Amino acid sequence: MSIIGIIMGEFLVSKKGIGYLIMYGSQIFNLSLVMGGVILLAIVATIMYYAVYAIEKLVIKN
Repeated sequence: MSIIGIIMGEFLVSKKGIGYLIMYGSQIFNLSLVMGGVILLAIVATIMYYAVYAIEKLVIKN
């Protein structure tokens, strides 16, 4: 959820980052820039999810 908060902050006020690229791409009607940003965001979010899942499994150890 934290990555979503960061991206939302970038949508609103940033001049750099994935959120900025997505917003900029939508303003200039560059679909490849928008989709590239969304795909990159999905990959980063998936990696972070599985990293937290692996750490949680190590800590909890059923």
